Amino acid sequence: MIYIEQPPMLPWLGFCEALIGCSTVALYDTVQYTERGWQNRNRIKTADGLAWVTVPVTRRHGQLLRETRIADSFSTTSVLKTLRLAYARTPYLEETLQVIAPPLSAGHRWLVDLNVDLVTQLSAALGARTTLRLTSEMPLAGTADKTERLVQICAHTGEQQLWAGSGTRQYLGTSVLARSDITVIWNEFATRHPQYAQAWPRQDFQPGLSVVDAACAVGWAGLAVMLRAAFTAYRSTALPGEPR
Repeated sequence: MIYIEQPPMLPWLGFCEALIGCSTVALYDTVQYTERGWQNRNRIKTADGLAWVTVPVTRRHGQLLRETRIADSFSTTSVLKTLRLAYARTPYLEETLQVIAPPLSAGHRWLVDLNVDLVTQLSAALGARTTLRLTSEMPLAGTADKTERLVQICAHTGEQQLWAGSGTRQYLGTSVLARSDITVIWNEFATRHPQYAQAWPRQDFQPGLSVVDAACAVGWAGLAVMLRAAFTAYRSTALPGEPR
């Protein structure tokens, strides 16, 4: 089973579940960079509520994600300081930083390189056995159709099941995929997001945050157990999407 996603910065738990549950995760780096998206930022929880952790980038109209350079103003020290202040009272802060600090401090100049490094380290910390693939390294034919591009990615990786986020329902042509013998499993992660002992408990629980939030609360091993159990339980009941 394959999950296809633009390489995110410090991703949410839905992406991390895919690392654990899917045999292949294709990092879609041949799409346009999206300003105010999830490619260079994510959210954490602080004493004052939700906050963004952002990697500043240089931008030009129409640039691809793989062409996006990290701005000179990016400060690893500032990012790590923000995370330390936000999660100082959590039990697994240092364990979490041991995984994410090296990629953040590696001096990457390109956003994709940073994100792939982060995802690789997260995958290892979670004990995931997935194979990470970059679409820029695949011989994909040019096409404007989003679903046809997914067909090509599945064919190149040899995968015939697509683990798809519910946000793709509006454009994903399951009938096109079916003609290529590709079935869709809707992961519906947002509706089954796990809860845990989140930082700043006087505030309401906030789902959809960066993996840093959960890792600081339960540790990498605890998070892996939680995500694997959730994936196994859901996968046993999820039915393939109906062609449309």
